[in-house]
Amino acid sequence: MKRTLIFFAAILQHLASVPAEARPVTATVYSDWYAGRITYCGQRYEHWGLSAAHPFLPCGTRVTVHHRGRVLTVPVTDRCDCGIDLSAGAAHRLGVPIDGIGSVRISY
Repeated sequence: MKRTLIFFAAILQHLASVPAEARPVTATVYSDWYAGRITYCGQRYEHWGLSAAHPFLPCGTRVTVHHRGRVLTVPVTDRCDCGIDLSAGAAHRLGVPIDGIGSVRISY
């Protein structure tokens, strides 16, 4: 069991450290319900700040998000189920619908 966990931890570490070309993912926007709450990485979430959540990238990783010709680099401060979750401030700057879902490309 311990070897299996170490193996999967090594795979996740490798995936998180391999720089990627801009990959297409689905972006969602955090609900304002989370405003002021503490994130997985221990920071207070600012709804109109610039941050993102990602399923496996380490805390503090800077992710470059591309959407319709706009580019923004945001730090990973939380976890999400899949794709990427953007703060409302990041979504607004990129032109991603704040109340919906957008298709973006990310690189890190």
